[in-house]
Amino acid sequence: MRRRPFPGAGAGMRLVFPPRALADFLTGDDGPDESIGGIGTAPGGRRAPFRCSRMSETMKKRLRVLYVDYSVGFGGAVKSLSLMLRCLPDVEAMIITAQDRNLVNTWLAGYRVWPFRRVVNYRTLWRVRSWIDRRRPALLRWLLLKTVAVVDLLATVAGAVRIAWILKRQRIDVLHLNNSFIPPEAFWASRLVGVPCVVHLRGFASDGGESVLRNARFASHVIAVSGAVAADLEGTPVYPDRVTVVHDPVDLDRAVSGDVARQRIRLRHGLEPHHVAAGIFGRVIEWKGQIVFVEAAIRAMRQNPDLRAVIVGDESDGGREYVERIHALIRGSGFKDRFVLAGYTPDVEAYYAAMDVVVHASITPEPFGMVVPEAMAAGRAVIAADAGGPREVVTHGHDGLLVPPGDVDALAAALLRLAADPAERRRLAENAYRTAHARFGIEANASAVRRVYDVVLSDRPRLSGARPAPHVAVGAP
Repeated sequence: MRRRPFPGAGAGMRLVFPPRALADFLTGDDGPDESIGGIGTAPGGRRAPFRCSRMSETMKKRLRVLYVDYSVGFGGAVKSLSLMLRCLPDVEAMIITAQDRNLVNTWLAGYRVWPFRRVVNYRTLWRVRSWIDRRRPALLRWLLLKTVAVVDLLATVAGAVRIAWILKRQRIDVLHLNNSFIPPEAFWASRLVGVPCVVHLRGFASDGGESVLRNARFASHVIAVSGAVAADLEGTPVYPDRVTVVHDPVDLDRAVSGDVARQRIRLRHGLEPHHVAAGIFGRVIEWKGQIVFVEAAIRAMRQNPDLRAVIVGDESDGGREYVERIHALIRGSGFKDRFVLAGYTPDVEAYYAAMDVVVHASITPEPFGMVVPEAMAAGRAVIAADAGGPREVVTHGHDGLLVPPGDVDALAAALLRLAADPAERRRLAENAYRTAHARFGIEANASAVRRVYDVVLSDRPRLSGARPAPHVAVGAP
């Protein structure tokens, strides 16, 4: 069965745009976040050196790409986007984002930015629906859910009109969705205006449900962050020849913090030179496996009194109950003084440097697992769950250790093995450093994404699948 042509301006559609005053309201032209820094601004407002190849002075036209980021709160999607944009000098990037202004100032400085769905977003809707599910009687619950559905529909329609107008007015060449096959209004806008849509798939498509996968057939191309994510597309409307695997990038220069940062963080948290610090990084949420890490650390501490466990990150997505369970487990262990709860920190590279071992303990397959290559780039010994993206990054016994997801005994054994053997930690760390610096640089990531844009644009207006796109795997051994 042949895929039907990509619907757009050439498919019999005509979009009538609103008058100028309404357009200014929809696009936010009364004050987009344009004046918040320059390209290459590092977190904290410091200007970072631009290490990538600059655009030729003779180049007459830059590619205009609109990035739609529908993530709420800081995570790997925003960080990866920020790093990639540093190395796309021939791309004029514009961004629609649900992030708050502080995160925009930190990670998306120097680009034209419009706010998007900051009130009626997926996290708010999830919390409201969870509250409604507990209401009585059933009729009230039904009425409330219908009201929420109507509000969400209205927000989606308004968002589609707004994105379509930005695409048209800014003469956008490519629409790039930064968070899987969402939001739906971006696809609507893409179809209305006839702009090709590239989807950056940072999670497993099957987790999104049928409603999300319905949008998949409208993607001109999909960038999957790992082979595991690409394989999960089997059986969806996305053709394999329209999928490219591009591993997320690591800021290799920032990853190497050195002895000064290590001593500063260890002194802050009372970590002595003889202590072996094992840290877990990321949002404190159940599937990330912090409880598995705590249970394994407690078992290992019974045999090795020098082991210390560090949790870097804070609660997110309604995880307060999970955080309290972790605290209760630590309090009841008898080893409370051997745990460090560091919370959220923007100084994550310094914490990598302070660790002797970095643990990835997700209990379900991780689409990529940015912590793993970041820790490897910092020259740390890594223990990771043997599933999903980390399985593609770590070679067991060479540049890290892999353990079955959710297996407390296996993780405890790996912790004891590395805590007792400094030479083994050093060997794994040195190999990890070489692996990361060979495979996860920003410029290689950006170049692969730029090639996808070229493929998509070369397919226009033939977006029916007649011309296969090359499969480019970046980060593969």
